[in-house]
Amino acid sequence: MALFGGSRDVSLFRTLNKELINDIIDTEVYYYKIILDETKVNLYGEGKDKSYYAPIKVPCIIERTDNTAVYDDFGSDYTREVQFRFLRDTLVEKNIYAEIGDVIEWDNEQHIVDVVVENEYFAGKNPSTWDGGDTQGYNVAIELTTHVAKKSQLKIRDDFRVGINKDNNDLPVGI
Repeated sequence: MALFGGSRDVSLFRTLNKELINDIIDTEVYYYKIILDETKVNLYGEGKDKSYYAPIKVPCIIERTDNTAVYDDFGSDYTREVQFRFLRDTLVEKNIYAEIGDVIEWDNEQHIVDVVVENEYFAGKNPSTWDGGDTQGYNVAIELTTHVAKKSQLKIRDDFRVGINKDNNDLPVGI
C-alpha cells in the first residue's frame, strides 16, 4: 500500500481545494445544460435552435487567452479560447455532467464547451480504474476548453433583473 494518497490525504486535499476555490478565489460562472428533448436536430444531429435549462452558478478557476481577430464575409469579429476548471466534487454535488455543447456564461460572454478533460488524479491514481482498489487516489477536477460564442448564435435570454424596485410615485394623495 502506498504511503500517500489514502483516504485521510484525500480528505485533506478535498477540504483545501474547496476552501481555495469557493472562499479565496471566489469566481463563479453560470452553467447552462442543453435540453435534448426540446432541441430539434437535423439528419446529422445538429440543431440550430437549442433549448437550455436555467443556469446553475458554479465556482471554478478560469484561464483565458487573448482575443484573436476573425475576418469573414460578415465583417470582423473576435474569438478567444477559455479554460474553466471545476472541482469534480462540486459538479457531482450540483448534479452537472459536463458535455461538449454545454454553455458557460462568464464576463458577459457565452462560451461553448469544445473539450472535456477528466484525467486529473491525486497521487496519479483514478480510484474507479486502479487495480489496487478504491482506497487510493482521487479524481480531482474537470477541465473544460471553450470558445466564445456570438450573441446571435445562442438563444439565451438576458432578462436577469438586478437591483431595487423604487416606488417613484411622488404625487400627493388625492390627485
